[in-house]
Amino acid sequence: MEAIGRLLNMGANPAAMNMAIDEAILLAQKEQPNPTLRFYEWSSPAFSFGYFQDIDSEVDVEACCADGIELVKRMTGGGTVVHGWELTYTLILPRTAAEMGISDAYQCIGQSLVKAFQKLGVPARCYAACPDSTQVAPNICLTNPAEHDVMSGDKKLAGVSVRRNRGGILFQGYISLDIPPPFILKRVSKNPEVQQSVREKSTAINVDGHLIARDALIQAVCETFEIGIAFNAGELSMMERAQAETLSETKYATAAWNLE
Repeated sequence: MEAIGRLLNMGANPAAMNMAIDEAILLAQKEQPNPTLRFYEWSSPAFSFGYFQDIDSEVDVEACCADGIELVKRMTGGGTVVHGWELTYTLILPRTAAEMGISDAYQCIGQSLVKAFQKLGVPARCYAACPDSTQVAPNICLTNPAEHDVMSGDKKLAGVSVRRNRGGILFQGYISLDIPPPFILKRVSKNPEVQQSVREKSTAINVDGHLIARDALIQAVCETFEIGIAFNAGELSMMERAQAETLSETKYATAAWNLE
């Protein structure tokens, strides 16, 4: 018998609020377990950075601000993600004695997305990392695949990162829907060689003649997402909304979190 969870198809928010909502849902899992699959958008172009990245050393913060690009650090790991031209999703699960391991969860998510892409006529496969590879790649999620990420040919279409606490597990993922414009991609790094690599190696679903809308992609993902949970349409709780507003203001919108 499938467990029952909550599907949140949300609109656009500032970068800080998007990260705050994810953490609020994660924190709620300890007292009110509620598996949640959330799709959301960004009210401005944004870069999110992995927890261990140094934003100030990787991008020109002033230039990003001048170009209207919001910068925010995630609570998950991984590299830089460009937001505004992708489908972003978060999967939050309560901790249980029978929970699957992180690698198995990554594989399950990747395989589910491959089925969604194939359903839409987009060639895709899960990435299998080469154990003998010693190549050091830029810490840019668009071009740096990890095990079970989703590929189209030799380019990355979708990636995911994770964070756990005692109450829940949070997976933050993105699916490249369209290619960001050159002036955005230029800002993902101070290094011109990295900028060139991102321009050359980026891909998205809507290349090679595809024209797939966000809602169609969400529907395909929901239909193929196989993790043993049936997700029904729902809403944030009042407690989650209040927690998110606090986290946005006191954490994710602050220089203390993002730049130190």
